[in-house]
Amino acid sequence: MDALAHSYLFWIGLILLLVVLYLLPTLIGLLRGVENVLLLIAFNFFGGLTCIGWPAALFLAFALPIRHDRR
Repeated sequence: MDALAHSYLFWIGLILLLVVLYLLPTLIGLLRGVENVLLLIAFNFFGGLTCIGWPAALFLAFALPIRHDRR
């Protein structure tokens, strides 16, 4: 375990994993193509700093309506 704690690759991987986990609501919203992406991004960044804001942003990523292309 001591070798793992001193490994740079472990810490870089852990930080990247935490960043992706933090941005998960935004990524889901972008992949789903929700209508109001800017609202979701703002809510994720500012509301995600609290314990309640991140689950709320995740809920919002699934609850926002999907954008339909107008042709």
